[in-house]
Amino acid sequence: MRYCKKLIEVALPLSEINDASAYDKMPGIGPHPKGIHHWWARLPLPVARAVLFASVVDD
Repeated sequence: MRYCKKLIEVALPLSEINDASAYDKMPGIGPHPKGIHHWWARLPLPVARAVLFASVVDD
């Protein structure tokens, strides 16, 4: 049986994810639900989306 590697095991565009996360963490980027309350342990949404997508998709 052959195992197909997941995208997270092969390549993950870290610089693009970091840029998107930095933009997402900027205060006052417009009417966004995250501006209502500051959650201290909040994971940036681009990171969560990228990790979830890369762990599901085959390379």
